[in-house]
Amino acid sequence: MPKPYRVRTNDLRLPFLRPSTTTAETPQIRLEREGRDEIRRITSAVEKVPWSVNLLQILWTAGPVTLLGAWGGYLLGYGKAPTAENYVFFISYTVITGAAGIIANLVYNLTGGRRAEKTAGKIERVIKSLPELLLVTRNLIVESLEGDARRREAAAMLLRKQDLSPEGVELAAIELLDDRDSARILAQIDIYRRVGLHARIRDLIALYGETFEPQFAELAELAPNATALLRERFEGQAPNLRRGVTRDDNFIERILAAIGQNDELLMTLQDVEEMLILAFELISGRKIPMLTFEYKGRWRLARAFDSLEEARARHRIAQATGLSRLKALTAYLAEQSGTLVEDAAAGLRAEVLLERSQQAMDALAEQTQHLAQAVAAGQSDRRGALRRKADLLSNAIRLYKAAYSAYEQVGRSHAQLLKMSQRWEAISTDLSDESTSLRLGPGRRGLRIREHVIALDDAAKAEVCKHLAKHLATGTSEERHLQHHQQLERDSLLTVGVDAAKRLAIEIALALEPHIQLSRPEVQRAINSSNAADFGQIEPNLSAAAKAALGAAMVKEIDVDLSRTAESLALALVRHYRVELDPAAKAFLIDQYAAREATLNMLSNYLASHSRGDTRNVSYLSQRPPAVGAPPRDWYRALVQARRALN
Repeated sequence: MPKPYRVRTNDLRLPFLRPSTTTAETPQIRLEREGRDEIRRITSAVEKVPWSVNLLQILWTAGPVTLLGAWGGYLLGYGKAPTAENYVFFISYTVITGAAGIIANLVYNLTGGRRAEKTAGKIERVIKSLPELLLVTRNLIVESLEGDARRREAAAMLLRKQDLSPEGVELAAIELLDDRDSARILAQIDIYRRVGLHARIRDLIALYGETFEPQFAELAELAPNATALLRERFEGQAPNLRRGVTRDDNFIERILAAIGQNDELLMTLQDVEEMLILAFELISGRKIPMLTFEYKGRWRLARAFDSLEEARARHRIAQATGLSRLKALTAYLAEQSGTLVEDAAAGLRAEVLLERSQQAMDALAEQTQHLAQAVAAGQSDRRGALRRKADLLSNAIRLYKAAYSAYEQVGRSHAQLLKMSQRWEAISTDLSDESTSLRLGPGRRGLRIREHVIALDDAAKAEVCKHLAKHLATGTSEERHLQHHQQLERDSLLTVGVDAAKRLAIEIALALEPHIQLSRPEVQRAINSSNAADFGQIEPNLSAAAKAALGAAMVKEIDVDLSRTAESLALALVRHYRVELDPAAKAFLIDQYAAREATLNMLSNYLASHSRGDTRNVSYLSQRPPAVGAPPRDWYRALVQARRALN
C-alpha cells in the first residue's frame, strides 16, 4: 500500500502566506507610521516655508508662463511676434527670478530645514519623555509612603490598569485585603469576565458577597478609592478606556497656588501625576468640552449677572482651596518619616484629613519638645533629629495656617454670594422679561448656554513641546537624575526626585497657560469634571512615534459626557438666577447634553415651591466645611523650645 503523500511546509511555500513575524510586526509598523505622521504635522504647523521662499518659487514657475503670455499678448496686440529686445527682457527676467528662487530654497534647506529637524526632535523628546516621567512620578508616590500605605497605593495603581491580568488582580487583592482566599476568588471572577461568563460571576457574588462586604467596609476607612476599584473587580467590571480615569479634584488650583506663593509644599505628587497626564492628553489631541452661560442685554441686568458670576466663582474657589490645603498638609505629613499619617489616600473626607493631621501634629510637637529637652540637657547627638523634627513641624504649621485661612475665606465668600444673589433677584424681578429666561436657538442676546473646547492646535502643541524640551534639556542635575531614578537610593530619590517632579509640573502649567488659560476657574472646572485618558498601555520601551500614535488613539476613545455639567448649569440657573426651566429648555438639555429628566424635573419643582417674592437667605454651601481652628499654642511652644535648644 503506498504511503500517503505529505506536504513538507519547509519545501512548499505558498505565495499568499506571509511569515508570522511580518504579521506580528504589522501593528507596530502601523503605530510607527501614524506616530511619525502626527509628529510631522505638529512640526509643520510652526516650521513652514517662509513667505519669501513661496513668493520666489511662484515667480520661478510663473516665469515661463509669463514668457508665453507676453509672446501671445504681443502677437494679439501688435499683430506680430515680439522683437529680439523683448525676448531678451523676458528671458532675463525668467532666469533671474528662477535663480533667486533656487538660491532661496538652498538657503532655507540649510537653515530652516535644520530648524524644522530640531523642532521635530524636541517634539519627539517630549512625547517620549512624558509617559516615562509619569511612571517615575507614580513610583515616587509609592516610594514616599511607608508600611501598609505603600502596599495600598501600589495595589490601587495596579487596579487602574485596563489590561491587568488575573494574576495582577490577585496580587492587588492580596496587598489590599491580606487574604489569599479572597484574592483567589477575585482572580477567578476576572477570568470569567474576560470570556464573558457573567452567569458564573453572579454565582460567585451571591456565594461570597457576605464574606467580602465586611472586608470592603474595613478597607474603605483607609483607602476609599482603592476600595471602589476592588469592588468593581468583584462585580466583574474593569476600567473602561471610553470612561477614562477620574481626575484628582482641584489639582490645577494647588499647582497654581504653589506658583503664586512660591511654595512647592502646597502641591502633591498626585498633582504632578495629573499634570503630566493632562499635558500628554492635550499634546495627543484631547479636546475637553466646556459649558458656560452668559447674558447680553440690559446693562443693569448684565452688570448684576457679572457680579453674581464673579461671586459664584470666588465661592467655588474658596471651597476648593480649603480642601486642597488639607490634602497638601496630609500628603506632606505622609511623605515624612516618623509621623502618624501613613498616607493621604484619595477620596477621604475633609473631616478625616483634618483629624489625622491634627493628631500627627500634636504627636510631632510632643516629640519636638522631648528632643529639645534632651538637647538642652546636654545630649548633643540628638541635635540633628531635633532640627529635622522642628523643620517638619514648622512646614506643617505653615500648611495648616494656609488651610485655616482658606476655610475662613469660605465664610466671607459665602456672605458675598448671598448678597449678589439677592441683588440679582431684585433687579431681575423689576426687569423680568424674555431676556431673563434661558434662550434657545440662534441669536446672541439674553441668557444663553455657550459651548467651548479646551484643546491645543498644532502650533500650540509645538510651542508647548519646545518649552518643555528646553526645560528637560537645561534642567538641573536633580531633574536629569529624575529620568534615571533606578540608579538612586531611596533617600536620594525622595530628596532629588520630589523637588524635580514638582518643578516639572510647574513648567507644564506655565507652558499651557498661554494657550488654554489654566488660571480661569471655568477652565479648571471643565478639566476637573472630565475623565482623564488611560495611558496604562504605553510602555517605556516604545519609540516616540509609537507613543504619539497610542496617545492619539487613546484620547479618541474617551466618551464626551456633558450630562453632569449640564445639570450643574441647570442647578445654577434655578437656584442662583431664579430662571424657570420650561419644557423647551428641559428638552434641549436632555437632547443636547443627555441631562437626566428626573433631575431637571426636581429643579423645576424646587423653583415652583419658592416664589420670586421669597427672599430668605439660602445657604449655597455644597457641604459643611470642617471646623479648622487656629493653630494650637502648643505647636508654637514646641518650635520655640527647639530654637532655644539649637542656639
